[in-house]
Amino acid sequence: MRREEGTPKIRALVVDDEPLARSNLAVLLRLDPEIEIVGECGSGQEGLEQIRRKKPDLVFLDVQMPECDGFDVLELLGNDSPPAIVFVTAYDQYAVRAFEAGHSTTCSSR
Repeated sequence: MRREEGTPKIRALVVDDEPLARSNLAVLLRLDPEIEIVGECGSGQEGLEQIRRKKPDLVFLDVQMPECDGFDVLELLGNDSPPAIVFVTAYDQYAVRAFEAGHSTTCSSR
């Protein structure tokens, strides 16, 4: 279903410690005229700060990051979690955990 003209775009934030993965995802998101990328973050800590500051509608959140991974970010956000989170990972074992954490989030693997 397409949004009506004049309807605000979906504000998305990309959080991934791998520059190539982050760049590839951003390229794909820019192809959708209904999505506005409000930021790209290279760490969980930076993602946490940007989520709190920019309040995106949608976050693409890498599961496996050093120091503060996607699950840590989700836990630290608590009730401040964005309306939709898409977990991204290249590893099957993290995908299973992301689906288990998906009670109020959207989960995916890349």
